[in-house]
Amino acid sequence: MKSFIKAHFLVAVLLASVPAFGCKKNSGEDKAVVEGASKLPGTADVAAAIKKGDFDGALQALGKVKEACTTEEQNLQFSVYLGQLRQQVVEISITNAAAAPAATALRAMSGTLR
Repeated sequence: MKSFIKAHFLVAVLLASVPAFGCKKNSGEDKAVVEGASKLPGTADVAAAIKKGDFDGALQALGKVKEACTTEEQNLQFSVYLGQLRQQVVEISITNAAAAPAATALRAMSGTLR
């Protein structure tokens, strides 16, 4: 229950910190932004947590990735990464119910970017 509350708090913090700018599909995005998305500091920690099935840990690591974004380009890269991560976790949640809360949180976060 405690981790559930932490996850919701983290989602609330991330929602408050994500800028509300338009997010285009990959066809309209700068290639450098798309390529740089997975190279943001901390994305390896997110991937490792997902691989272990630690979806609360992945959300916490994602919060650290967002905090490390200090430039407009990094914020754009984070938006792209968030979309990619959302899609990945939604696909995982189809066969792994433990991923469903994280998928819901990522959907909510991605929704603020549109």
